[in-house]
Amino acid sequence: MNEEFKNRIAELLMSRRTALIVVDVQNDFCAPEGAFGRKGFDLSHVERSVANLVPFIDRCRKSGMPVLFVRTFHGDWTDSSSWLWRLGGLNKQTPVCRTNSWGAGFYKVEPEDNDFIVTKHRFSGFSGTDLDLVLRSRGVETLFFTGVTTNVCVETTARDGFNLNYNVVLVEDCCGAFTPEEHASTVVNMNKYFGVACNSAMLLQLMESPT
Repeated sequence: MNEEFKNRIAELLMSRRTALIVVDVQNDFCAPEGAFGRKGFDLSHVERSVANLVPFIDRCRKSGMPVLFVRTFHGDWTDSSSWLWRLGGLNKQTPVCRTNSWGAGFYKVEPEDNDFIVTKHRFSGFSGTDLDLVLRSRGVETLFFTGVTTNVCVETTARDGFNLNYNVVLVEDCCGAFTPEEHASTVVNMNKYFGVACNSAMLLQLMESPT
């Protein structure tokens, strides 16, 4: 990260109008026994990201930053023909994150009473949800994006956040994908077009430095 971007993030953090967004850290996406694990997807990158994310969530909470968990629920009322055929029809063969199922439960993270949970039915956390309303009600201007998968639901939500005029920061070591290449493609996209990618250690250093 160049010095200009670092100074930009420090400037954004000074406003205290930042929220942490945790996307789709759920059993079906992350657990070996979940839908993608049973299908043979490589979860090693996802697992490393969750290991980094758990303490990062705790540090953000302690700083007073709002924490919002975005989760996926799929069911008969929201599924469509086009939606069911995503991933080459995988969801027709292996249901993913069915409403209130074990697979839709959180994986190694747990919202607390002061956190907010957003339930989505598409890739973006802003699509058909109250996420934008909640953030604007709290005066939030900058979003830290974390979760899985980096190149699908995290990136789609981050892009929509950018289009809604939020400042976008991808916490790259707290995001996971099924391949390092897919993860890296989003890091390039974020840095080039939509905001900035930064690791959690740098963000914590900036958050905790005197202002």
